Amino acid sequence: MARGSSQRDGHPPSSSSATDVARATLEGRDTSISRSGDEVAALTVLYHPRLERIGDRAVLSRLVEDGEVLLSREAPDFAPPGGAPGAPLGDEHLSRRPLRLSPGPGGGLRLELGDSSTTVSLQGERLSGARSFSAAELQQGVVLELGRRVVLLLHLVASLQRVLGPSTGAGAGEPREITGESDGVRRMLWEIGSVADLELPVLLRGETGSGKELVARALHRSSRRRDRPFVAVNLGAISPSLAVAELFGAERGAFTGSVKRQLGYFEQARGGTLFLDEIGEAPIELQVALLRALETGEVQPVGAQEIRKADVRVVAATDADLEAKVSSGAFRAPLLNRLSAYEIWIPPLRERRDDFGRLLARFLREELAEVGEEQRLAPPEGGGRAWLPASVVARLAAYDWPGNVRQLRNVVRQLVVGNRGRDRAEVTPAVERLLSRAAAPVPPHAAAPPVEAPAEPPPPLLPPLPEKRAATAAARSGRRRPADVTEQELGDALRASRFDLAAAAERLGVSRASMYLLIERHPRFRTAGDLTPEEIARSHGECGGDVARMAERLEVSERALLRRVRELGLG
Repeated sequence: MARGSSQRDGHPPSSSSATDVARATLEGRDTSISRSGDEVAALTVLYHPRLERIGDRAVLSRLVEDGEVLLSREAPDFAPPGGAPGAPLGDEHLSRRPLRLSPGPGGGLRLELGDSSTTVSLQGERLSGARSFSAAELQQGVVLELGRRVVLLLHLVASLQRVLGPSTGAGAGEPREITGESDGVRRMLWEIGSVADLELPVLLRGETGSGKELVARALHRSSRRRDRPFVAVNLGAISPSLAVAELFGAERGAFTGSVKRQLGYFEQARGGTLFLDEIGEAPIELQVALLRALETGEVQPVGAQEIRKADVRVVAATDADLEAKVSSGAFRAPLLNRLSAYEIWIPPLRERRDDFGRLLARFLREELAEVGEEQRLAPPEGGGRAWLPASVVARLAAYDWPGNVRQLRNVVRQLVVGNRGRDRAEVTPAVERLLSRAAAPVPPHAAAPPVEAPAEPPPPLLPPLPEKRAATAAARSGRRRPADVTEQELGDALRASRFDLAAAAERLGVSRASMYLLIERHPRFRTAGDLTPEEIARSHGECGGDVARMAERLEVSERALLRRVRELGLG
């Protein structure tokens, strides 16, 4: 059956949406992103007396071509993201006589100091002679302090050249609130751009403090709803007895103490985005009402007789293991399926260590401005000492940050306030206490973001996930890869499920998000959202308003078609 020519929700499709790239990948088409290998070693500047150099990177491709890379004041060139010209580190406290990096056994690297006078420290200890680093150490990132002035991260990066620039995922010309250019952040930004213009619910997963609300706001700003409200709700902070009224509203007199009509969060976010943080803390009664709202697109305030249309895009977030909550009966499986039409994994700070310097510099500028000491970050004159010692930065960069970006911000605030008026900063007792706090247990999903890889690797859109993470995710989900689903199987599953996408996805063993991409891949299938108003009106007349017959004839979901019929005022 030919696809209708309508534009979903009456909006024209974006001509350069990252969604088109995602669909092209599923179909194995060229996406203008080339791959030259899996991972390569790189050096990223985490700290430099000239703060503008933070984040500059030298990709060590010559390790393969020449067998070694020389590291000194004059080489190699470190360049900012986006292809701008690079320059050597250039600090006069670094020797012109180079350190040597060469390949080591098992994918590791060997660092030889040779006759260089540059001091090199690792974990506070000065190195001498040579030191080998294993592939596992490079994967985690090795923090090196050079000349007591510069801090570098020796690590592995995806060997990709991307046409999608470093600002992928942000609106055109808009500043990005999400700081970072690591592989994990670039992947996340690409996913934001991929799903933002769709009306799918999105589930954000990530550890506490990793920045889930920032990602939700980025989704909103990149969506068609950007000019409408963004309403954030922390479900963990709402009393269970009032949760339904808080979300859906309540009429006057609906309960004791209700003296006026209460506007619910769904109504406050009308036309925009509703961000439900801590979704794992939602009480069961609220879960039931929320599931109905997501399924029907309608809400009923407490004490109200009429049902109202809910024109919102729901983005939920959690740091909890929702699958375990489903197993224990604390969370409803249908609601999880609805909320996770598309999932975005937010990497923890320890997995994006090359972003540490950028985050540190941003927070330092903001916190020093608060206390009126912005001049502390000015480059030292005549080779003088920087206000923040490189040894402090190296120590912080090597920390695993169980509280993620939020914990880093708190530490920077304590560092700035605790060193007000001092010519040189040091780690204060308050900072020590923040760093020594016990980490909360990492939930099982934290090591395994949901990933579905195609059967044959296409030209990669995104930096590859670590192999162990992808393997764990596949084992946890037990899902098929969408590329394994044939057109015949797709058609059989849709018809057997009466074109209910959730049921068809369960039959095929794929995620619901994959169903939309599979339908895009096979144009003979479509959703109710693809039907033109003319098609629906014509079928409505021919079938005498019988929506079940209409759905059977048009081969779409009856429930979704009923929603379109109501939207068109056909009764």
